[in-house]
Amino acid sequence: MTTAPDPLDLRARQLHADALEHLSPATLARLRAARHAATRTGAARRLPRLVPWLAGSGLAAVLAAAVLLPGRAPVSPPDAASAAVAADPAHVLQEDPGFYVWLASADALAME
Repeated sequence: MTTAPDPLDLRARQLHADALEHLSPATLARLRAARHAATRTGAARRLPRLVPWLAGSGLAAVLAAAVLLPGRAPVSPPDAASAAVAADPAHVLQEDPGFYVWLASADALAME
């Protein structure tokens, strides 16, 4: 199905053709060379077709790693016994009393 051309478009094309008739061949050649140079550098600046594939694969790999990596175990709420032990300041000393014996010995003083 073909539509009728826009009269504004036809008028603009006619004015452009008239303007080109008044240019010298040297100016037309320079304009043509500039247009070709601009289209060549524009094509060189385009991203290769591989880049979107690489970006998509990287995203898929990150998502797969996030799904497959083991997560942290859920933290259970403390019960009353462990809360009482944690609240006791002497509990820290009861964890490893041998450390404090060593700390008071001459070996620990010699290391300083």
